[in-house]
Formats: sequence, C-alpha cells, structure tokens
Amino acid sequence: MKFILIGDCLSKLTSTALVIALLLVSAGIAGAEVIYVEPGTSIQAAINNSTTGDFVIVKAGDYKENIVINVSGVTVTSEPENPDDVFIRARDENSSVFQVKADNVTISGFNITGSGEVFISKSNGFECPQAGICLDQVENCTIEKNCIFENQYGVYLQGSRNSTISNNTYFRNGIWIDEGCSKNMAINNSIKEGNFILGAHCWDNVISKNRLSNGGGIGIACCGGENLVSNNEVINCSTGIDMYDVQARTVLHDNLITDCDYGIYLILVYDSMVYNNTISNSSRGIFLRENSQNNELFNNTITSCNESGIYLLDYSDGNRIYNNYFNNTVNVKAENSEGNIWNTTKTSGTNIVNGPYLGGNFWADLNGTGFSQTAEDSNSDGICDLPYNVNGGDFDYLPLVKLTSLHGVNLKNNNSESC
Repeated sequence: MKFILIGDCLSKLTSTALVIALLLVSAGIAGAEVIYVEPGTSIQAAINNSTTGDFVIVKAGDYKENIVINVSGVTVTSEPENPDDVFIRARDENSSVFQVKADNVTISGFNITGSGEVFISKSNGFECPQAGICLDQVENCTIEKNCIFENQYGVYLQGSRNSTISNNTYFRNGIWIDEGCSKNMAINNSIKEGNFILGAHCWDNVISKNRLSNGGGIGIACCGGENLVSNNEVINCSTGIDMYDVQARTVLHDNLITDCDYGIYLILVYDSMVYNNTISNSSRGIFLRENSQNNELFNNTITSCNESGIYLLDYSDGNRIYNNYFNNTVNVKAENSEGNIWNTTKTSGTNIVNGPYLGGNFWADLNGTGFSQTAEDSNSDGICDLPYNVNGGDFDYLPLVKLTSLHGVNLKNNNSESC
C-alpha cells in the first residue's frame, strides 16, 4: 500500500491516511494507493496516476480545473477533516468541472462551481454539457456530499445506469437525468432555485427524499416508465411534479407539495399511480389534461388550493379517483372530461378520515359546508346516505363522512368539521 503526495513537499502519514489504510485492508484491496493532492498541484495529474481501487484525496484549497475521470473504480474525495474548504472551479466554463467516463467512480465532498451559464439549453450531441459533474455513459458511480452551485447543470447523466446521487446540495442548478438512463437513484438531495429533470426514455429510476425549493420542481419527460418518485418535499416551485407523455406505469407517492402553481401536473399520462401525496396552498392541486387516462389517484390530501383541488381537461377520463381528502373552495373542475370513476367498491378498511370502509372521497370546503361535512350518515358506517354529483355526469356513489364517538369527539382531525 502506498501513500503518494502530488506536489513538491513531503507529507507525513496522518490519522486520515491511517483510517483509509485500515479501510483498504478490511476491504481486501491493500494494494490500492492513496494519492494526496495539495493546492497548486493538479487533481487531473493525480487521477492520471491512479489505477482501479485508488483513492485521490484533495486537501483544503481552491482548484481551477476541468477534470476527466477515465479510470474505473477510483474514488476522488476531499480530505475528511476539511470537506467544506475544498473548492473546484471550472477553468473552461464551456465544459463540465468533472466528466466521468469510467464505471464505479465515486466523487465526494467538494464545492463545485463555474461551468456555463445557469439555465441555458443543453448542448447537442453526446458530449457532456456544462455541468458540475457529468456522468457520460457509465455505470455504478456514486456522487455524494457535494455542494454544487451556479453551473448550467449541477449533476447531469447521459446514457448512464445504476448510479447513486445522494446527499448533495445544489444552488441555482439541479439534477438532470437524460435520455436512456435507467436504474439510477437520486436520494436526499437539496435543490434551491433549480429543478430535477428526468429526461426522455428513462426507465426504473428512483427519485426519493429530495427537497426542492424556489425553483422548477420535478419534471418527468416522455416515453419512459416504471420510475418511482416518492417522499420528496417541494416548496414554492412553479410545479411540484409534472409528467408528460408517459404511457408506462410511473408511481408518485408520499410527496409533500406546498405553495406551488401546480401540485401534480399530468399531460397525456396513462396507467400511473398517484397516492398518499399531500398538496396544499397551490393554484391547482392535481391537473390532468390531454387524454390522461386510466390512472389511479387515491389517498391524497389536497387542501387550500385556490383554483381547484383537481382539474380534468381535454378528455382525461377513465381515471379511478377515490379515498382522497378534498378541502378547497372548488374541489373539482372538469372540462370535456366526464367518465372518471370517483369511488371504489365499499370495502372494509380504514379510509382517509379514519372511517371503517373504503369507498369514495371526502368532500369538504374551507367554510365547513362541504358535502361530506353536512351530509347524513344514518347507519354510521362513514358513508354518506346519498351520492355526490361531482361534475354533472359523474358521481361519487360512496362519499365519505367523519364518524364521531358517542361523546362527540371527532375520530380524525379535531380542527375539521364532521357530519
């Protein structure tokens, strides 16, 4: 096992090196090298000197480079004692700061900035656009614990698979997973004044536990499917989650969306599932348009949306919409979109207002005079006695009510009206 210092000075074997040595021994790669980079020397030179399994450790300082990683299995990381003090800035603003062209690469613990203008269209062809980190047709890479700011793109993937992007912070850029990417995971990232784009023809990707604020939200482009978008928090963005021309199942669940123009926006979407999402203080909670059909929307809570809780437009029909909690001034707005199903079969099970049966939806309004807040439930089964006319030709035949105990205590939200 060797420890190499890129630069003119000698370096003693620090506690950091000892820790890394122990890790390498325990992992069975004792032949790997640990290569240190100091300010004034080149990260690229260290990578060029590395082989599979090596660690390139960058000491605190300011580096101005565009770095190409074409060695598989190398880890490029900041020195553990000073991860906040390693800045890497693009020397050529028209190129990515890091271009990864080999598999099994890890990049961790850097401040990365300076590649291109913010929010310009991506370049043509298959070259990396201006990004903080670009993964170019690679597999099994890890991008973690970086602060990536004011690049055209934060992290950009093209033609890449099975990679993990986690615990990074982005400012005025974000994550773009482009065409042909599959089985990647983006988890626990924080994006401010940017967005997350899942591009065309992307399959089986996971977008989970990310937080986006004051930007564009999460966008999913056409022609892919089987993607999972879950447990994300989107605040004050133009759209919480929008999905366009997706005709193979994508699942959106347990996302928290607030103060956006649109909560969830589906355009020409088929056979997807939208459930357990909480949407509030938006213009429209869920918007389906242009033949969005055969989707299943259930267990969502949509409140205080000032135009409509759910809006169906342009032959968006055949959708199954049940066990949702609507509490908005206008809960449903529909144009040329009759033929949706607003309840499931009455089935034993706890519904969204803690009643004993699944059925339709809970229909409230902000004044406490909504259908479910005032309707009769003569047999106390948590289902209103009469159906609810949703939009002229469509009915919720099993609208929900809230049950109260014998002492008049509401079984669900104490601050809401009950029947």
